[in-house]
Amino acid sequence: MRRLDPARALVLSFALLIAVGTVLLRQPWAAQAGRQLSWAEALFTATSATCVTGLAVRPPTDHSTLGQAVILALIQVGGLGIMTFGLFFSLLLGRRLSLFGRNLILSSLSHTGWEDFWPLLRTVVAATVAVEGIGAALLVAGWWPEKGLAAIPWGVFHAVSAFCNAGFGLHPASLAPWRAHPIVPVVVGVLIVAGGVGFLPMAELVERWRRRERHPLTLHTRTVLVMTGVLLLSGWVGFAFLERSAALAGMPLGERLLAVWLQGITPRTAGFSSVDVGSLRPATLLLFMVLMFVGASPGSTGGGVKTTTVGVLLSIVVARIRSRRQVSLFGRGIGQGSAWSAVTVVVVALAMVAGGTFLLVALEHAGPGGAQARVRFLAEAFEVTSAFGTVGLSTGITPELSGPSWLVLVGIMFAGRVGPLTLGLALAGRRPRAEPRFVEEELMVG
Repeated sequence: MRRLDPARALVLSFALLIAVGTVLLRQPWAAQAGRQLSWAEALFTATSATCVTGLAVRPPTDHSTLGQAVILALIQVGGLGIMTFGLFFSLLLGRRLSLFGRNLILSSLSHTGWEDFWPLLRTVVAATVAVEGIGAALLVAGWWPEKGLAAIPWGVFHAVSAFCNAGFGLHPASLAPWRAHPIVPVVVGVLIVAGGVGFLPMAELVERWRRRERHPLTLHTRTVLVMTGVLLLSGWVGFAFLERSAALAGMPLGERLLAVWLQGITPRTAGFSSVDVGSLRPATLLLFMVLMFVGASPGSTGGGVKTTTVGVLLSIVVARIRSRRQVSLFGRGIGQGSAWSAVTVVVVALAMVAGGTFLLVALEHAGPGGAQARVRFLAEAFEVTSAFGTVGLSTGITPELSGPSWLVLVGIMFAGRVGPLTLGLALAGRRPRAEPRFVEEELMVG
């Protein structure tokens, strides 16, 4: 592992974790009697949990208590990264961290250099424990009148799943039965946002509050907060408007507000649902696909191309339209390296989604087309986008897909979790080499 660069080490760590999870979930004790998972189902479930996606080929009731514990462990370790856990416990045991370990932590969690890696690692783990603990306590309190002692494992499982932006639940209908609950959807929504913002903005805001200083926020934190706010507002307003006479029709005002609250947040990479996603209008599905593609923020537990990437991309477009030589954002110039990295990540991500959709459609539609095939195509494209963004929202077709299609989604989930991350690390850590300069020539574009 020490001979590998951080990007390759992260890919290998995720692959090893998925392999271990697959073997564990394949065991008879991991499923209810008579419902043992096949190797393909175990691989799909382990990948979905490790990559904090939430897509499932089996209902949660098919897993035993031990099987659900394995899924929860995969979500927690996959959400923060297996290397982060390993290095943290190495430090707790008093071992010195190698230069490789320091570079891995700093490159995967921080966009700028820190004075020391230990405060960063300690902040990440402490924030995770604190936020998940508070969220679990609130969820236990919310479910206690209904479930009694069973509210404890339910609260812990859903708190970890929400903060890690996984979207796994213990009920086949996700959170739809508690759509109007005064506590459950509110707490889950807050946990999703907290996990998707990223550790560094959270640490900066907490430190600013503790010291009561009013120094300006860093450009990274400002971009994350503004883009997160814009995307959340788009999800709330878009869902409320598009589904006002469909999925939201007939709901009391309080239930409608809570449904809009949670369903406008979940496309940001956490696949909990308070309504039947398969019954949503095509325009709503398209809106969700855009939100799922963008995803969460860098250094967070979520997936997607990330909010800062889209922020930089939009600033490039604005600068080009206004014929400005320098790309700027919130009064700060954007480096050429960051600008090119944003363009590269988005182009590669679009290629992944398009390629995955093509493979899935080709595998699922061997016969002639028609109206039904065109309707199915939207659901399949939605499924691939959800897999890439590690969201887990589904129109309900995942269990119906063939084995080869499951493998396509497994590859898309893995690429969506580690692909943009490793690509970003590779671009950030690569130094420009001496290269010949070619004669420039104009090319007609657009």
